[in-house]
Amino acid sequence: MHTRFFSPRRGKAHGFTLVEMATVLVIVGLLLGMAFKGRALIDGARVKALYTSANKIQNAMQAYFERYGVWPGDGCPADATSVTQCDGAAGNVRNGLIDSAAEAASFWSILLAQGTSLAVADRKMPTGALWDVAAGDVVSGGTDVDSSWLVAQQAGAAAVDVRYVCALDQQFDDGLPQSGNIRSSATTGDGAHGYNAAADCWQKSGVVSLAIKLLP
Repeated sequence: MHTRFFSPRRGKAHGFTLVEMATVLVIVGLLLGMAFKGRALIDGARVKALYTSANKIQNAMQAYFERYGVWPGDGCPADATSVTQCDGAAGNVRNGLIDSAAEAASFWSILLAQGTSLAVADRKMPTGALWDVAAGDVVSGGTDVDSSWLVAQQAGAAAVDVRYVCALDQQFDDGLPQSGNIRSSATTGDGAHGYNAAADCWQKSGVVSLAIKLLP
């Protein structure tokens, strides 16, 4: 008995046709376009979320002022929870500013304790750092003295992607890092780590400080 082995028939090898190659390229192009558009939407949403986050804190602060006639933390010892504890205690002067470490600590503890709709989670920025409050200082991201600022992490700390800071400044202020109500340690200009009102924010790189004016 003979066993017969059959081998598959070999035909001619076929490559991709021009139509098939064109179809593949179109699909790849569409996928890349969707990916880039998706990234742009995410970045844009993050900038708006950053603004909304800061605005919520400012609104809570304003609501407290309208209720008590003073700013939260002004003239307070550290970690005060009510306005009655804030009559220039521990050497802090009620001067319409949040300009000491004790007052900055009380800014948060009072807002959280007094039913202003602010929660502990609201201190966390959409970019990952924590909001803090600091007195103005010309060496801390270009902020002015005799003022109070909402800052990322701590005054002068490089904590936020410069692309988001640039876009935030352009959309909601003057687009210049050293002036206006939104400041940062970025250089003024169109270099890789700086920006101005006409810069393409999404071509920037690095991290910078962020400060948003609260008072006066």
